[in-house]
Amino acid sequence: MTRNRANNLDGATWARHSISVWSDIRKTPEETVLHHPAMFPIALATRLIECFTTAKERVVLDPFAGIGSAPLAAALLGGKGIGLDISSKFVSVARRRLNEINGPEAKSETVFHCGDARNLSDYIDPCSIDLVVTSPPYWDILLRRRSADRKPTRHYGKAARDLGKILDYTLFLESLKEIFTQVYETLKPGKYCCVIVMDLRKKDVFYPLHADLAEEMKDIGFIYDDMVIWDRRHEYNNLRPLGFPSVFRINKTHEFILIFRKPKVMKGR
Repeated sequence: MTRNRANNLDGATWARHSISVWSDIRKTPEETVLHHPAMFPIALATRLIECFTTAKERVVLDPFAGIGSAPLAAALLGGKGIGLDISSKFVSVARRRLNEINGPEAKSETVFHCGDARNLSDYIDPCSIDLVVTSPPYWDILLRRRSADRKPTRHYGKAARDLGKILDYTLFLESLKEIFTQVYETLKPGKYCCVIVMDLRKKDVFYPLHADLAEEMKDIGFIYDDMVIWDRRHEYNNLRPLGFPSVFRINKTHEFILIFRKPKVMKGR
């Protein structure tokens, strides 16, 4: 009897990708010059899609699509990508990148919508998505100068309802929960949601965003299935001795890929 396959990886690739720290993901030169303030590369989305979908079930959603890495990765793998972003500027860039992949005359199932992720259910049918790969705003951190290497502030844009403009951390988490509740409804039972996040510090206060978001996701109904560390040390070439000499601080050069799964059999909520 043929077992149901989780993906189409061979054993060697499966073993290599199962290592809990990913240090080999790089942005392409083309991605580096796109100037999105917090993008993840197509290579990262591609790996997640290859790990958590099969070629026959590859409808991938990103409700915070930015310039489109996850939907574009799905398209390149022969699947369908759906991206939603509140910034018309970034949606235009994502659509241009899609045209560059497919050619301007080619028809593609992959689509990008300009809209608020709080209204996700207006765009996506329930139980229609095979995988979510996304990276929500890291609170209002992009309004502040990076302490690790002093690079200048680069925020998402001018949209009034941008989550990155919420100043209260509790309200920010509540907004994420509202959105991921709708994400949960779009996923097919048993399918995965991969969320890329980074912990934050504001002066003396540490905010464990990955842990706080995980609690909200479990409250929605997701199973907290696993985690990968995305090692980005190669992108930080001008690190400073944070807090020197009075208090020792950690330079955060990694992100968390939180892996959640929608139960195969949903409990009543």
